[in-house]
Amino acid sequence: MHTSIRTRLLASLLVIAIASAGLLSWYFVDSVEAYGLRKLEERLASEAQLVAQLVGAMGTNDPESIGEALEAAALEVNSRLIVLDADGESIADSEGVESLGTSYADRPEISDALDGRYGAYTRFTDGGRLALYVAYPITSPGGIAVTGVSYSSAQTFSIATLVRDYRTRLAGLVGLFTIATLIIAELLARWLSRPLRQLEVGATALADGKLGTRVTPTGSRETRAVASSFNIMADEVERFVGELHQEERRKSQFVSDVSHELRTPLTAIRGTAETLLEGDVAIEDERRFLSTIVRESERLARLADDLLALQRIEGATGELPLRRIDLAIVSRNALSGLEHLLEQRGVQGTIEGTAPDVLGDPDRLQQVIANLIDNGSRVMSEGGTIRIALGRDADFATFAVLDEGPGIPAEDLPHVFDRFYRAQRSRDRHSGGAGLGLAIVKAIVERHMGRIEASDRPEGGTAITVWLPALRD
Repeated sequence: MHTSIRTRLLASLLVIAIASAGLLSWYFVDSVEAYGLRKLEERLASEAQLVAQLVGAMGTNDPESIGEALEAAALEVNSRLIVLDADGESIADSEGVESLGTSYADRPEISDALDGRYGAYTRFTDGGRLALYVAYPITSPGGIAVTGVSYSSAQTFSIATLVRDYRTRLAGLVGLFTIATLIIAELLARWLSRPLRQLEVGATALADGKLGTRVTPTGSRETRAVASSFNIMADEVERFVGELHQEERRKSQFVSDVSHELRTPLTAIRGTAETLLEGDVAIEDERRFLSTIVRESERLARLADDLLALQRIEGATGELPLRRIDLAIVSRNALSGLEHLLEQRGVQGTIEGTAPDVLGDPDRLQQVIANLIDNGSRVMSEGGTIRIALGRDADFATFAVLDEGPGIPAEDLPHVFDRFYRAQRSRDRHSGGAGLGLAIVKAIVERHMGRIEASDRPEGGTAITVWLPALRD
């Protein structure tokens, strides 16, 4: 069974608090007990030594006088004072005559005193209290022989007696302390676990698909760091999921567009083929139908080629074969390759301006320029001029293909680089391509870390401008 971090914190704090309080209390009481015993022993030793000196001077032959002296002294010192003879039997007692004649010789502290040494011992009384006993030898004048023992004792407190005598109060105090500790630990556990709880709620919401979920960094430095990392992760997840959805939409649109593009030529091929199969077709109609089949087949082949080219460019994972490129040379090669096509269309091509060198694939960039020239010259009237304008814009080299065609409607400009999009309504599938040429151009430019833009020229026609990162001279 898994428990929450708040419960674990609460239990840990409670155990630590109670254990710490118990150990500290025990240490404090034990220290007080040791201190009390030490002070009591010092007092009893002084009393026993004083009695030993007094009795030593008086002698042990007058027990009655010694007893009166002990009773008087006991009133001042609050201790029990006993005088023993050389055999360890009591001859005087500050508490009265009832215990006279009692032998204490078997006690270790008495044995020490009879041997001429200081003796001290602690033991529990019959009532369960702690008592301290101190024995001091009484010697004859001159200190030659031990004639008796001065025996002093008193009771004191101990941990055991405190627990026994005050167990009800101690139980109440322990209960109050436990409740207070529990309340404090609960508040502290909630305060410490609140940021983690917020993270838990945020993570659960994110897992449920609420991609806009974010948490406010609060609490300790560590929880703030975790919250910040969570927000960064959430941003990445939201962006990644957004890109996946966008990619899915693009794929769905792509399949729909391809299906639409394939349907028209396939329908034309199928219709003409069925007509031919029916027979009784005039020679002139037969040739026209066959020409339709050939033309539509060629359209399908061009469409397949364009789709493969676009897939190779957009799906490429390796690096382009980059090298330093002079855009003027690439532009001239593109024009040279389309020279015969431009002559057929009655269009002239020119190059003007200069641009800094760029880093790129010369074949792909020549394909861009050639595609733009082909598109622009296709819609121009005979005698027109299509220009390639080279230039520089800040840190970018630029080239623009400027035609003198009818231009592009403003509502079509944002979409001219979309797949299968045809800006010119008059350019149907027979006079134009499949609508993939500019999509291929855009893909090549973006692979070169550049951008492309279409705009209408004030004097008429369309300008397709490309920006590519310029190399330093």
